[in-house]
Amino acid sequence: MAFKIVLIFILVHCRFLNAATVNDGDSSQLSSISFLGFHATAATKIIHFKWEVEKENKGDYFLIEKSIDDVNWKKVTQVKSLENHNERHTYTISEINFAEGAAEYFRIIRVDKYGEKEELDKIEINQPILTNMLLLPVKGKANKLMTLSYDSLICSDGKITVQNKEGEIVQEKLVHLSEGYNRITLNIKSFEGGHYLVLIKDEFENKVSKTLTVYRK
Repeated sequence: MAFKIVLIFILVHCRFLNAATVNDGDSSQLSSISFLGFHATAATKIIHFKWEVEKENKGDYFLIEKSIDDVNWKKVTQVKSLENHNERHTYTISEINFAEGAAEYFRIIRVDKYGEKEELDKIEINQPILTNMLLLPVKGKANKLMTLSYDSLICSDGKITVQNKEGEIVQEKLVHLSEGYNRITLNIKSFEGGHYLVLIKDEFENKVSKTLTVYRK
């Protein structure tokens, strides 16, 4: 019994000495950061990231991660830290981003020289539901048919309307919007020459539009 007590005392004493060695009062060895903020701006298939650090000690790198459910995360990019500095520094980087959901989450994690990780900030970006709308004439039938294509982040029912310059509806069609790429053919044979507005709207009031110009001799 006495042997066990002595052994426990030796182990605890050694752990205490190890901790004291790491935190020996030398502030230059301490890991710290004064973090000011994290921002992300979405553009077409690109995200622009920016964050500011007032000062940092014993930094190694920053990780930016992405999630579509705020639970499961995957790496987007890694940026080397300035390591030790006492003046404000702004980090910027742009990364290709293909929208995977109506809401996407991004977080920034700091990893210091000792391998310790700390989540510094997290933001949410709302992506447009309907994008990449195109109107292209059908080869050989340009005066009769147009191919309308677009991308949707969700499945829903919707409506396509075509309005003339007076705002009158000249064509209306109910459609089902599939997640991803969609394509439909518009019959414009009866349209007079002029400018039209083609509008796609889903059941949740998300919409996208494009101008159609019809030429007649």
